[in-house]
Amino acid sequence: MGYRWSLAWCENRPESGGASLALPIVFIVVILVAGPIVRAQTSDFTLSATPSNLCVNPGVNAVSSISVQSVGSFAGTVNLGDSIGPAVTDGPTLSPIPSSVTLASGQTISFNLTISTTTSTPPYLYTITVSGLNGATIHQTTVQLTVAAGCSVGGTTLPLNEPALFKSLAGMTLLASTIVALGASLLVFRGRYRRSKAP
Repeated sequence: MGYRWSLAWCENRPESGGASLALPIVFIVVILVAGPIVRAQTSDFTLSATPSNLCVNPGVNAVSSISVQSVGSFAGTVNLGDSIGPAVTDGPTLSPIPSSVTLASGQTISFNLTISTTTSTPPYLYTITVSGLNGATIHQTTVQLTVAAGCSVGGTTLPLNEPALFKSLAGMTLLASTIVALGASLLVFRGRYRRSKAP
């Protein structure tokens, strides 16, 4: 009834400029009084990896700390699993991780994930995925591992320098293209030379 009265009051007094603002003011006051609406934080869990980018020489191992954290009073068991891709011969291998962790409200549980390589591990950018499952809720975190010469100093793994990596990969691609083009040119030249010497 208060809104209808305000609207009628405005219509009965068109000569009053201030009265025309009554209805918008009423709505603004209602919004301010009603809000902000307080929403309860959703109970959930998160997964994170530190560091999430690593770079090692073939034959050097890398370690990342995986953390499972309770959010918003979440308490329960989180089932864990991991994988690495792409799957290649002599590719990196992963150390065993807990099959599950049980979190209390506000608790964080961390463990180390060791990624092992050999001198035969192909230089490549590998992606390690750690997954956590509770009921129908699943979360994942990833670790990017670059295996390449010059990544490790004294056996210590260094964080991935992405611009430098891409620059290196681009340089390797350019070099390979140049070699292919040079080889093709030599074959063409050799064919022409033979034809010119033919009787």
